[in-house]
Amino acid sequence: MYSLTLIHIIMKHFFINYFHFSRKERIGILFLTIICAAIFAFPYLMRRLHKQEPADFSAFRSDIDAFRQAGGSTAGGKVELFEFDPNDATENDLIRLGLSEKVARIICNYRDKGGKFRKPEDLKKIWSLPAEDYERLKPYIRIGAPEHRAFALAEKETEPEYFPFDPNLASEQEFIRLGLPGRTIKSILNYRSKGGRFRNPADFRKIYTLEEKDYLRLAPYIAINADQAQIASKPVSYSGNTNPKIERNAPNSQLDINLATEEMWRRLPGIGEKRARQVVKFRNALGGFLSVGQISEMYGLPDSVFQRIRPLVVFRNSEIRYIDLNTADIAALKSHPYISEKQARLIVAYRDQHGPYTAVDDLSKIAAFNDRHWLEKIKPYLTVR
Repeated sequence: MYSLTLIHIIMKHFFINYFHFSRKERIGILFLTIICAAIFAFPYLMRRLHKQEPADFSAFRSDIDAFRQAGGSTAGGKVELFEFDPNDATENDLIRLGLSEKVARIICNYRDKGGKFRKPEDLKKIWSLPAEDYERLKPYIRIGAPEHRAFALAEKETEPEYFPFDPNLASEQEFIRLGLPGRTIKSILNYRSKGGRFRNPADFRKIYTLEEKDYLRLAPYIAINADQAQIASKPVSYSGNTNPKIERNAPNSQLDINLATEEMWRRLPGIGEKRARQVVKFRNALGGFLSVGQISEMYGLPDSVFQRIRPLVVFRNSEIRYIDLNTADIAALKSHPYISEKQARLIVAYRDQHGPYTAVDDLSKIAAFNDRHWLEKIKPYLTVR
């Protein structure tokens, strides 16, 4: 009994010593509590006393509506709808279809890793592809489509149009309008790409896939420009000038694609000031052209314009600017049009892990680089020192 009383006294003194506050301390606690309550209540009171007017987003909504009507394109250009195979469409083709640069890059990266689209619905695998863009493009998806998308359109039953045309300069679309089948169009373009020229209407019969009935109905409309027909057979001489210039009134002069200035490009048909600047910028980013066909890879250049200027340009100068795999950083690598940021990071990461590259072919040792076409395309611009 005595021990219980002692414990009670001790506990009583313990609580009194630790939980007893003086008058000043109680006033301080009350004052501090009032301050805390005021701080927490202040934002609520301000919102009640000063109601803000709702923000006006009408200007932004109009921009968003315009963006959606344009098909979601971020490239600032006109959206084109055409048949395409997502397995081989280039990044520029996807942007022309109205996809954003980010989505187009993700699709290309998906393919670089070995991904394949086996049916149109597989395009939904791209998580960043908006559903409305998929529905918009679904009718144009052609898995395993012909190399030239226009050929598929040519096979459709359409009434041919008749107009004067030069088979050396006519575009794919013009051949389609003339009612030629896709395989014939492909043969004509391949013949021209190998340097073939039509110097008179009868030469059009050289195309072995051209049926006699098609030749007979189109022969009256063939109008070959004599100056253009002579370009391939008359080489250009520059009188020993190391910095060649093309005379404005010299129709037989061909433009050297690696030496031409913006002013020289502007003299070509369909090439204005803006396109001339874009061509030179694209050439500098590449490090120099390796073939005339690379000009067609430039974003925003219509195929009809490329086909018109193709006979007027030539590849002679093979001096290009190389990228050293052992010294280039990520920024230098990704600045090349053929190398994405992810590919640049993989190249640098492999170098950091395995040491300097001994040869350009070492890139094939990177598991993610299984696209042989891309490797062959980029290798001429790379070196190891």
